[in-house]
Amino acid sequence: MLPTWVGVVTAISLAIIALATLVTAAAVIAAALGIRTAVKALKAFAGPAIGDVRQLIAGIKTEADALVGSSRDVRQRIVRAVDAAEDRLTDLDTLAEVMQQELEETALDAAATMRDVRRGLSVWRWSRKLLKRGGKKRR
Repeated sequence: MLPTWVGVVTAISLAIIALATLVTAAAVIAAALGIRTAVKALKAFAGPAIGDVRQLIAGIKTEADALVGSSRDVRQRIVRAVDAAEDRLTDLDTLAEVMQQELEETALDAAATMRDVRRGLSVWRWSRKLLKRGGKKRR
């Protein structure tokens, strides 16, 4: 059988373990209550700051939306300007093509006229020479 002192030591150690568990539980409860109080104090201090941050974020969002709208407007204006410039360049290209055709036709007409004038002068000179020869033989 076991000696009696073993039972007494076991009972005392169990009592010490139970007491340590109670002290630990009390410390955990006290810490939880301290954390709860600290969180409440933090909320009290941070509450106005959080409100200010929310207002700041709302203001930034409003400004960003306005910037996006302005950017969209500017982009649409640029697209319209590019389209107008493209239309003008197309018109200018068409005009240049027409002018080139007209200049080519005018150059061809001028060359043909010069050729006709040269032929006419040549025929006139030839006929003049012919008339001069004919006039000398009759005398």
